[in-house]
Amino acid sequence: MSIAKSSLAAASLLALGACVATASPEWDARFGDSVRHLNSQQLIDPAAPVKNAQAQAHADGRTVREASDRQVESFRSPPPASVINIGVGTGSN
Repeated sequence: MSIAKSSLAAASLLALGACVATASPEWDARFGDSVRHLNSQQLIDPAAPVKNAQAQAHADGRTVREASDRQVESFRSPPPASVINIGVGTGSN
């Protein structure tokens, strides 16, 4: 009877030991690397934001206000649509 209990105890310890050794810490250490790698491949120059941080065009308040007014006005009264119909309704059967 003691051999059965000790073999059951040994089997349960082996089963618990197998649960402890997982690869999750290794996977967690690299979590998101593929996404960061793909994002960096989509950029021509990943350092561009740092290099061009000071190269912003300066605008005064009047220019910004007029551009904003023109944008709002373009939604109030949009320009007429230019439709070109080529060969529609010519009646050539």
